[in-house]
Formats: sequence, structure tokens, C-alpha cells
Amino acid sequence: MKALVLGGSGATGKLVVQQLVKRNIQVRVVVRESAIIDSKISHDKSIEIIKGNINDFEIAKIKDLVQDCDSVICCFGHNISLKGLFGPPRKLVSNTVGNIIEAIQTLNLNTKFILMSTTAYTNKKIGEVNTFGEKIVFAVLKVLLPPHKDNMLAADHLVYKLDSNSNINWVAVRPDSLIDEDNVSEYEIHNKKIRSPISNPGKTSRINVSHFMVELVTNDKLWQEWKHKTPVIFNKE
Repeated sequence: MKALVLGGSGATGKLVVQQLVKRNIQVRVVVRESAIIDSKISHDKSIEIIKGNINDFEIAKIKDLVQDCDSVICCFGHNISLKGLFGPPRKLVSNTVGNIIEAIQTLNLNTKFILMSTTAYTNKKIGEVNTFGEKIVFAVLKVLLPPHKDNMLAADHLVYKLDSNSNINWVAVRPDSLIDEDNVSEYEIHNKKIRSPISNPGKTSRINVSHFMVELVTNDKLWQEWKHKTPVIFNKE
């Protein structure tokens, strides 16, 4: 089994890589040229590291990345800097999601695609509705914070452009306020948002997000339960 991880040097991505390696899964990681790679990742022979800006990759190279992988886990995003937040490419995540999906479809692969999304995403297709206050906040974020809009477009691509009859099997995992913890703890998975990410946010540890996403890769029963859905994950209180 082999998994492709996009953003494997990030705060959550590196935990995903570690979880995969623990389960003896071969990992291919795509990171930026400037990324600082944890020694646990760079020195592990079961991990193949590809450096480069995936937004600049031709579709042929993306096909090469995915063609021998059983799953793709996307947990990357914009750099937290003025250039990363407000400069090009404005559609870094959504364009990459579209290209990965195109490659999987063209090659007719039975690949699991897992996107790390956010509870800021509202899945109207399953009846989720924002309050008036949330609508205002999210509308402002779309205008003032380009990465927010990009993340919404990435999830929309899965929810609205792919139906349950397509050959693309996907899950968009939605954590709430992310926190750092050393160990996996009990967590809850919900089909819909059960609290407001604006007025009543919950907490989700990055290590729990990584654990759930890797469980989706390895546990077929869990995958069948959540594929084509946007599960929300919270630490158990």
C-alpha cells in the first residue's frame, strides 16, 4: 500500500506521514522547495520526498505522482505570510484538488482522496445552514482572506462536481479549532456541524485529525461509512 501526502511538512501533514509509516504504508510526500522537513521524515527509507510547487506541476507529472498510490491525502495550504495569504496563486488548494481529481479520473484509478477541510465550510447539500451572523463573517472572510475562499472552493469541487456515482471516492474531513497535542485521544465524528465555528467553536487536535484520516485509508468499513461525505471531527470533551 502507498499513500501520497500533499503538505507532508506541515503541522498536520507531518503527523499524517508518521501515522502512515507506523502502519507500514509506503509514503510519497510533496513539499515546497523551501520546506523544512522533520528528520523523522527525511531519514526514513519508506518515505519518498518530492520537492516542488505542486501548483506548477504539469498534469503529466501529477499523473506520475498518483498512478501507483492507493490514497491521496491533501492537508496543505497557503503559507502564513503576507505573500502566502494575499499573493498568487489565489486558488492553490482548489486548483490542486481539481488537478489531482482529473489525474485519478483519466487514469481510471480506484484511489481514495481525502481532503483536510474545515468547519468553516458549510455543506448545504446535506442541509447545513449558516446563521445570519455566520453569513456575515464568512462573507467578509471570502473578501478579505483569499485562502478562506480557496478552501471553500476546494470542498465545493468534491461536494458539487463529483456525485456518488463517479469513480472518485473522496472524504472531506472538517476539524474545528486546531490545537497541538502529543498523543491521540478520544474524538467524535459527526455527519453535520453540531456547533457554530464562530460563536461556539470546538477543539480538534491535529494528531486526532491525522489519526482519523489514516484510519480512513486503512479501515475499509470506516471508509464505506464516510465516503462522499464531509465529516466533522471534535476532540471528545
